[in-house]
Amino acid sequence: MRLFALQIVFALNGLGLAVWFPRIPDVKAALGLDVLALAFSLFGLPAGTMLGFLVVGRVSRRLGLRRTCLWGGSIFLLSFIGPALASNALALGLTLFLCGLSIATIEVAMNAKASQTERVLKRRIMTRCHAFWSFGTVTGALIGGAFAQGEVSFLAQQLLLQPVFAALNVVAALRLMPDEPAQDAPAGRFVLPSRALLILCLVPIGALLTEGAMMEWSALLLREHVGASPFATAATFAVFALSMALTRLAGDRLAEIFGPQRVITRSALLMGVAMLGFGLSPGLWLSVPMAALAGLGCGNIYPLTMSVVGQLPGARTERNVATLALIAFTAFLVGPPAIGIMARLLGLPVALAALAPLGLVPLLLMAQAKPPRTASG
Repeated sequence: MRLFALQIVFALNGLGLAVWFPRIPDVKAALGLDVLALAFSLFGLPAGTMLGFLVVGRVSRRLGLRRTCLWGGSIFLLSFIGPALASNALALGLTLFLCGLSIATIEVAMNAKASQTERVLKRRIMTRCHAFWSFGTVTGALIGGAFAQGEVSFLAQQLLLQPVFAALNVVAALRLMPDEPAQDAPAGRFVLPSRALLILCLVPIGALLTEGAMMEWSALLLREHVGASPFATAATFAVFALSMALTRLAGDRLAEIFGPQRVITRSALLMGVAMLGFGLSPGLWLSVPMAALAGLGCGNIYPLTMSVVGQLPGARTERNVATLALIAFTAFLVGPPAIGIMARLLGLPVALAALAPLGLVPLLLMAQAKPPRTASG
């Protein structure tokens, strides 16, 4: 029951975030933004997240991981009403910045809690938790797409959904496994990350860039360049997220059989090929299968890297997790403006296809990290 409660926390995080993705074209149109203005507004979310990562360690030490999941997750879900109130590009960016601050808290807390749970259960559960996050994004994308297709306003949607999601998060977080006793690492002293940790932190950047691009730009690509309907664009993203969820359900087992390094590198190559096809697709007949392959490719890279980092010796779990999140999430920081500028100069299809070479990054880095072996694989 406690493991299921943790999986529900992951699912609600994805659910509350994903109802926003199908509405991005509607917000763009309502505020009269061009692609570059939209890109810099979207920049607010990762900017807030990165700043939040700098303080989340202190918050989680003070509150404990279980209470941080409760408060951080609920505040994040309620904060996403803010973007629906924005009246211009600046206001949109500022409200997304505030959302990002709260995302950082729940992102670190729930992943550190999953890493603790792995140690208690003595088996891998990280990719399965991230599978529930992806199932949440599937559901959220379809719900957001249905509201968009029905021409329900974004504000009405958020006022209806987010308080319900926040209440469910409270119920789930109260049922999480008790926190481990505090470890003996000094809370306030800066510790330089190890070489292995730094290298591992770079491994999932390409996967997160791809995931962010699918979240923030796929609906715009499909509506404006492929001519898809609002619900078809949401369904295409849902295929991507469902593909991620299904491959994450198998990710822990695949890591036990083949080792996390092999799973990560093969997944990255598949992700690169799929993004090339998705970006240059002339119609939904190719966009949908390429979205599915992209989800298969990037699904396990971040959670498996998170699992490896959580087992590294010499520091608190939440410190390693926060370091990985801080460095890896630079992908979300540079992604919106980089893709926006490329889209303005070369077109959005070329900008998304240009993500394909990122599939080579884990192949080049994993051999240098030499992650430790654990009892679970």
